[in-house]
Amino acid sequence: MDTKPPFDRSIFIPIFIGFFSVFGICLLLLANRLGASRGTVQETETETPKKFQYLGTEPGIVFPTEAPTVTLPPATIVPTSDISFPTVALPTATLRAVSTSPVILTLPVQTKSINTPLSITPTFAPLNVVYDDADFKFLYTGNWISQSGVSDTYLNTLHISNTLGDSVQLSFVGQKIRFAYQAGPSLGTIAIKLDGVDFALDQSSTDTVISEWESPILVLSSHTVTITHVSGGSINIDAIEVIDLSTPTPTVAVSQ
Repeated sequence: MDTKPPFDRSIFIPIFIGFFSVFGICLLLLANRLGASRGTVQETETETPKKFQYLGTEPGIVFPTEAPTVTLPPATIVPTSDISFPTVALPTATLRAVSTSPVILTLPVQTKSINTPLSITPTFAPLNVVYDDADFKFLYTGNWISQSGVSDTYLNTLHISNTLGDSVQLSFVGQKIRFAYQAGPSLGTIAIKLDGVDFALDQSSTDTVISEWESPILVLSSHTVTITHVSGGSINIDAIEVIDLSTPTPTVAVSQ
């Protein structure tokens, strides 16, 4: 006699899983429908105008359109005459009369009588002016060298030229000049131009001594002298004395 196998209960597991799956799907669909019906919001138009309204969609260029503006009527200001300002009382000025009569001061005057007539004695002393070689009135042109501490020279200074063509100019007012220089061995020659008249001077000498060159008498006026290195060795300038032989100046001698 055959025996029947016992009933297998594990077959109910997939059945229950399928049932609950179908039930869950139905619940999700129901919930989705209910949520769609509740999320609908009815839109209503308002009276507030939009500030800008954009036309067109990307990727085109969109230009904003400005909403119309509302113009308000101008305010009217009515002046009032109810405002009063306080008055300030100023003190009264007092005027005083001032006398305009002039004041006369009387000062004692001392007088002295002169019984002896005046005697005028003319003097003929020349008015000499000496310009040192370092004076700003000398206008040097070229490669001049200034030396100081030179003994026996005027103010112990000299201007020396070692280049032919170097020159110096001086303008003065007078009637004669004395040009002082240091003579010595192997010195050169200079050209002196005085108001267009040319003179030549050789500064060479066997001994080193201070020498002078004197110009002729000139008309009392303004003059210009130019000294130029023209040949030989070095030349130098010590000083120029301007002599004024003008009209004598009277002096007044008073005798009592």
